[in-house]
Amino acid sequence: MPPGAVTRLRDDLVARGLVDGLPAAFAAGVTRFGRPPHAELDALTGAATDLAARLATGAVGEDDLPLLTRVLYTARQADLLARHGVPSPAYDVLGSFRENLERPLGPRLPERPTAGGRRWPLLGRTVGFPIGVPSCVLNGSAAWVRHNVANGWNVLTYKTVRGRAHPPNEAPNWIVAPGLTTSLPPGAGADVVSDPWDWVPPGSPAVSSVNSFGVPSPEPEEWMADLSRAVAAVGHEQLLLVSVMGEDPEGTGEAAALAADFARTARLAEEAGATVVELNLSCPNTLDRSAAGVKPPLCLDADATVAVVEAVRRQLDDRTGLVAKLSWLDRERLAALVPRLAPLVDGIAGINTVQSRVRRSDGTPTFPGRELAGLSGIAVRESALDFTRRLVALREAGGVPFDVLAMGGVTDPASFEALFAAGADAVQSAAGAFADPLLARRCVDELGETLPRSVEVE
Repeated sequence: MPPGAVTRLRDDLVARGLVDGLPAAFAAGVTRFGRPPHAELDALTGAATDLAARLATGAVGEDDLPLLTRVLYTARQADLLARHGVPSPAYDVLGSFRENLERPLGPRLPERPTAGGRRWPLLGRTVGFPIGVPSCVLNGSAAWVRHNVANGWNVLTYKTVRGRAHPPNEAPNWIVAPGLTTSLPPGAGADVVSDPWDWVPPGSPAVSSVNSFGVPSPEPEEWMADLSRAVAAVGHEQLLLVSVMGEDPEGTGEAAALAADFARTARLAEEAGATVVELNLSCPNTLDRSAAGVKPPLCLDADATVAVVEAVRRQLDDRTGLVAKLSWLDRERLAALVPRLAPLVDGIAGINTVQSRVRRSDGTPTFPGRELAGLSGIAVRESALDFTRRLVALREAGGVPFDVLAMGGVTDPASFEALFAAGADAVQSAAGAFADPLLARRCVDELGETLPRSVEVE
C-alpha cells in the first residue's frame, strides 16, 4: 500500500469538503439494495461516524486504511481511492451494469508490469506474462481494455456480445460471498449466503463472489465501434479475444437457427477487428423454450455445441482464431465432447462460474427474482484445477493440438501458478481481478522471471 495513503486521503477529503457527508453517503450505500439487521447497521454506521469525526480532527493513522477503504468505496468515492493508489473492488456493486461498463474502477499503474521482455506462445501468437481477464464486465469496453493493459493483464477477452441488444438483469449484479473462504469439491455448487452490503478486504486471496448479469449486450452498432477501439488499445504483448453468443431469435428450437446466429455474430466481431473469437458455450443458453428460470449452459448439449462450432468455423476467415469456452463438465461429458471439438478450434477455455443457489441472510434471494446465480473465486478453485487437468490430459491423449485457457479461483500468484503448472497456456481471473485490480502485477513480480515455457522472439 502506498505509504502515507491515509494522510493524503484525509487531506483530500477535507479539501473537497466531503468529510461531514461521509457517514450519510456510506449509510445510503449500505442500504442501497436492502437493509441489514438493526444491530449490524448500527455497528456499520457507528464505525463510519467515528471515522469521520477522526478524519475531521486529523486523528487517523495507517491502521484506519481498511475501514476508510470500505467507507469510501461504499460511499461511491472509489475514484478518490484510485487517485491515491489505494486498491478497491474493481466493480461498483452499487452502480448499474451500464455505469460499470463505461467507467473502470481502481488505480491505474504509472508503469505497466512486464516480465522483462519474456514471451509465451498462445493461439499462434506470443504474449507477455500469460495472465488475463476473461469475458466479463471488467472487459466490457475499450476503456476497460486500456485500463487492464496498463495494469499488466495481457490475455483479455472482450465481454460477450450478441447479434441484438439484450438488457442486463436487475441490479445488484455482482456481490462478494464472505462465508466461502475455501474451495468446494470439483463441480459442486453451494447454498450461498450473500448480502448486498457484504465486504471482503481488497486483495484477499480467500475471496468468493456471486453474480447474475444475464449476459447483457449493447446493439451491434455500438459494440462493434467500441470493439474496434479496444482492438487498437492492445499492444504487441497482449491478445484480445472477443466472446460472442448466439440466440434462436425466432424460437424455432432448431440447432441450425442457433448455430447460424452464433456464426453471424462471430462474423460481426471479425468485421470489427477481432483476430480471435471465443464462443460462449458456458453461460445459460438452451434450445428448450419451455425451460424456466436460469437455463443450463449450451455445452451440456454436445450435438448442439458441435453444430455451433462447425457453423462458426465455416464462416470465419481461416486466419481468425477460434476458442470454445466451456463450463465445468463431468468426466464423461468432457471426454465425449473434446475429441469432437479439437479438430475445429484453436483453443478451449474454462471454466465459467458454477451455478449455485444464492440467498440473503434473511432467506430472500440475493438477486431479485433469481435464486440461482454464478459462483466464482476461491470457492471454485478445485473445479477449475480438476477441469484443466482433465482437459490437458485429453489434449495429450487425442493428438490434436489446441491451447488451454484456464480460469476459476485465481486470486493470488499461487493459484495462477497451479493452473499454469496443470498445463494451461494462459490463465485468466475474474473474481480475483474484481477483488484485487493489481493482481496481475503481483503475479508478474513473483513469477515473471521463473515461469516456464517461454519462447524466444526474433
